[in-house]
Amino acid sequence: MTQETRCYPHLTMAKARKPAPARKHVPPAKKTVDRKPAAPQPPPFPQVGDKVIPERSESEYIVTRVSPDGDEVDISLPGTNLERFRVKTATLKFVDRAPQPIRSAAKGHSTLNATEVAERIATVQRENLQRLDDDIDILTKFLKTEGAPKAVIDALEALSSEQHESWKDAVERLTDLLEE
Repeated sequence: MTQETRCYPHLTMAKARKPAPARKHVPPAKKTVDRKPAAPQPPPFPQVGDKVIPERSESEYIVTRVSPDGDEVDISLPGTNLERFRVKTATLKFVDRAPQPIRSAAKGHSTLNATEVAERIATVQRENLQRLDDDIDILTKFLKTEGAPKAVIDALEALSSEQHESWKDAVERLTDLLEE
């Protein structure tokens, strides 16, 4: 190589590197048990009313909706209109859990108030029969203006009577069952 073809004539070339010495594999003296770090506990299943703090936040939010699988929740900042939707449960720090509803009926305690239930049944009966009677009256008037045979109108009135009797029998059966 001549002086003319070199790009940097004033520099000398670097020497070739020596290969690194081979390392020996030394097995450990004692066999140690590899302990994996404890897996972080999954977050508790969220429920509406829980107080949480999302990551990168210092504010305390309240859970307003929980997805069916519990992976995502909607949260809102109390006293504001600020809401965050579909927040991953894994990113939340649970501060305060909403109280669990007490289900005394599941423990065998009866909380059924027979008087209230009977009143509610009577109200439904009265409203249902009133609505049926009003509809039959309207239909009867319409059929009379259209010239329908008397047998059709009589059949509607019979239907109304049958419904009244059916309700009466059902209420008696329900009342007997509630008294037991």
